[in-house]
Amino acid sequence: MRTLPPPVAADTTTAGQYAPAAAPRTVPAEHMSDPVLAQALFAAWSGDRAVVIASPPGAGKTRRVTHLAAQLTHRAGLRVAVAAQTRAQSLDVASRIAALGCPVTLIGKRDTTRPGDLHPDAVWSTSETALRISTGVVVATTARWRYVDPATYTCDVLVIEEAWQSTFADFGALGGLAEQFVMVGDPGQIDPVVTGDTTRWDRSPTGPHRPAPEAFTAAFPGLATQLRLDTTWRLGPVTTALIQPVFYPDLPFTSARPPRHVTLHGTPLPELTATALDLPGGTSDPNLPAAAAALARELLDGGRLHVDGGPDRPLTERDIAVITPHVDQSTAAATRLTDRPGVLIGTINQVQGSERDAVIAIHPLAGRREVAEHNAAAGRLCVALSRHRAHLHVLTDAETPTVLRAALTASPRSRALTAQRDVLAALAPTAA
Repeated sequence: MRTLPPPVAADTTTAGQYAPAAAPRTVPAEHMSDPVLAQALFAAWSGDRAVVIASPPGAGKTRRVTHLAAQLTHRAGLRVAVAAQTRAQSLDVASRIAALGCPVTLIGKRDTTRPGDLHPDAVWSTSETALRISTGVVVATTARWRYVDPATYTCDVLVIEEAWQSTFADFGALGGLAEQFVMVGDPGQIDPVVTGDTTRWDRSPTGPHRPAPEAFTAAFPGLATQLRLDTTWRLGPVTTALIQPVFYPDLPFTSARPPRHVTLHGTPLPELTATALDLPGGTSDPNLPAAAAALARELLDGGRLHVDGGPDRPLTERDIAVITPHVDQSTAAATRLTDRPGVLIGTINQVQGSERDAVIAIHPLAGRREVAEHNAAAGRLCVALSRHRAHLHVLTDAETPTVLRAALTASPRSRALTAQRDVLAALAPTAA
């Protein structure tokens, strides 16, 4: 059974025998006010082979990952590693852990240089040699971890950030690195991107292309401790009421976001609104990016952010995002906003994990005259509807309800099509 490490005092030997004392135990005891973090710590410390934490958007996943890794390392004396899905995520996690006062090493891609925005207290390395001497948390992308030989490095606990974006095959490739795993992520977001043919596993809940937490719990029922976050601090009550039953039927959650809203020329804007456009040009219709860019300019010219208990202020470029289903649409929108470089403009896949106070989103089916599986995926729609903190304006297509009815007639049991229909029905009363 595990025992806590003994308290570490500063070294008092003579100068000739001096050995550096361990870093002060300054990692905040966040678990004292966070029951889910406390449960995850208890499960990992008790030796549970796997812990799965399901989270809605904006619930503080990364905060829990960083505190979990830091406390298991700093307070419990365990060797802990973190696997993130992108370089940006790994950089963010490493910097946050360093900010907590816990030693951390970020392992980067070979032949790359230290990121300029990495926390100054974090160690940067591109070599596995650093793993042998690391005394704190080690962070890398899942792809980078696959090149680490378990004979070179293993840890007690591997924490997987955004685990629903990782495939079961990815998880299997990391299996030799640790005895225990903690998987944290959002089950309603975009599934892992898989380029190979997976039709042979279409009916298998444990297929290698499935999200790692879902496939793991299906393959090893009862082995994982399953926890849930039940509060979003990003989304307001209107958005929460829309997306929770549609995209998270097995993960009930509520909004704890403090009052926050946007006004335009003095008029309060709703948390959620939509505009239906006529799009004879299909997905390439220039009206789509033009309308999105015009809305962004309108918000920049006359929009103000109001936060409960604080003074209002003008919206800035960094408060606004334009989200599109396709690259050519984001390119067209960016062309119309070249004088506003701070506005976040990208596809749904690109902005996953980002958030802004005001968002303009083009509906994934806008311009479509028949439904393709990629565009109908529920996860893409969920991401588009969950990036805003105060205001979301969705640009829809007046013809989409007709297109969806035809698609549902052919596939009446499709969960993705049903989600699309339910969201459009909910957006219709809010149309501007």
